[in-house]
Amino acid sequence: MSRGWVGVSTGDQMTPAASVGIVPMTADRLDSAGQVFASSHADYPPWRYVFPDARQRERAQRVFFEATVRDALQFGAVDAALAGGRVLGIAVWLPPGRFPWSLARKLRVIPTMLRVLSVAPRRFRLFAGMGANAERFHPAYPHWNLETLGIRREAQGGGIGSRLMAPGLARADDAGLPCYLTTAKEPNLAFYERFGFEVTQEALPLVPGGPTHWGMRRLPRTTR
Repeated sequence: MSRGWVGVSTGDQMTPAASVGIVPMTADRLDSAGQVFASSHADYPPWRYVFPDARQRERAQRVFFEATVRDALQFGAVDAALAGGRVLGIAVWLPPGRFPWSLARKLRVIPTMLRVLSVAPRRFRLFAGMGANAERFHPAYPHWNLETLGIRREAQGGGIGSRLMAPGLARADDAGLPCYLTTAKEPNLAFYERFGFEVTQEALPLVPGGPTHWGMRRLPRTTR
């Protein structure tokens, strides 16, 4: 039931960033969260491995990511990319001490986990194993954790991902804290390196028997 392992999918194809506003995510837009991440993470290696059936994968992602964003609205920070009132991308951050999730937060999402279980019962154990491994390998030092970042496929390639990163990095810099993330796509490394992230953990075995992850850290640009 843990997070952090949900992974970050980027892709900086068509909507120019200049026409997009970056604003705090609000609860009334939660129904968009599942849509955004089901689109952005449709081919993300860990999700494809855990849910090889595309329809099951989409259903699981819609349920799971909506719950992820709902939690972060209360315990973290969520930034959204909007164009014409439509959510094109979302960045989810958790502050120090909010990952791994507390027992109370895990209990709160049991109904969500049961819905994921109902989608693909035979894959749920592997899905849950990812969460347990993410907690096991997550760094203990204080940091802002980029829990997940996603942009609708049709909106990728216009710089929206870069603009979505900015508020979260600024919060960490203002607090004098590092940032941390994991990604399972090697092309993403260069994207995050542009913001000062460096690989600190290679071949993280977050997915039992599946694709590995890279752990990346960014030191603060300013100190308090």
